[in-house]
Formats: sequence, structure tokens, C-alpha cells
Amino acid sequence: MKFKTNAIRFLFISILGVLLHFTYEWSDDNRIVGLFSAVNESTWEHLKLLFFPMLLLTLVELFFFHEKMPANYLWARTLGILSGMIFIVAVFYTLNGILGKNYDWINIALYFAGVAFALFVENDVYRNGKAEKLILSSAILLLLTAAFFTFTEYPPQLGIFREI
Repeated sequence: MKFKTNAIRFLFISILGVLLHFTYEWSDDNRIVGLFSAVNESTWEHLKLLFFPMLLLTLVELFFFHEKMPANYLWARTLGILSGMIFIVAVFYTLNGILGKNYDWINIALYFAGVAFALFVENDVYRNGKAEKLILSSAILLLLTAAFFTFTEYPPQLGIFREI
């Protein structure tokens, strides 16, 4: 994809993700808003800040620009989303283990790096992938959406769901 397209995507995802960090509180803890926004300071809830902006961008791009998208668009986007989320989790816990402390400025930088990494992977799949995998991509995105909705209301007793 073109640099300009990626820059616009990066800005859209980043700005919306930053806003989603605050929208739950701004909405007076509205449960519907909480499905899409971070409702606490857990790692899981912060993954929504990457997932939902990228999912919304996917829907917008498919609706308005589907004829311009490569055949493997949805698969590339899905792998980008998964890669970005895995990157954020892996680097976050690695840095916390090394540093022994959680720094907000590092977490913010990590979010932007995760968005960039997601777009990098997506673009790599565009160039090198040939498979469409529409059903698998759709299933993964629906499953992740359901997981975010479910675990917002009923978080398991696992570390990734605990507030940091």
C-alpha cells in the first residue's frame, strides 16, 4: 500500500484508539460504551484500543473502497490485527519483567508501535499473500469481538485481565 494510505490508517487507528481509552469514563461508565472502550487498566482492555479502531476501519474500507482492495484484504487486515495485539502483549510483559515497573510513557509508545507493527504485517501480507480466506478472517474477527464483549463483562481470573 502507499505511504499516504498507511499514514492515514495509522492516524485514524491511533487517534480513535487514544479516544477509546477515555470514552468509558466520559460516558459515566455506560455499559454499551464499555464494550468498545477500555473499562479498566488491564492489558486485555487496552487491546480494544487497537482492535476496535482497526475493525471499524476495515468496515469503512470494505463499504466504501471494496473495489480498490486487494483480494486478500480481509486476511491481511486480520493478520495485522492479531500481530499488533500479540506484539503489544509480548513487549508489554517483557518490558515489565525487565524493568520491574510499569511506565505510562512506555505503554503509550508501545501502543503506537503496536499500531505500526499491525500495519507493517498487513502490508507484508498484501504483497506476499495470495489466499483470500474470507470465512476464516470473518470468523476470527467475530470471535475476537465476542471475546472482547464477553470478557469485558465477565473477565477470567487470569493476569492479562487484571488491572495493572
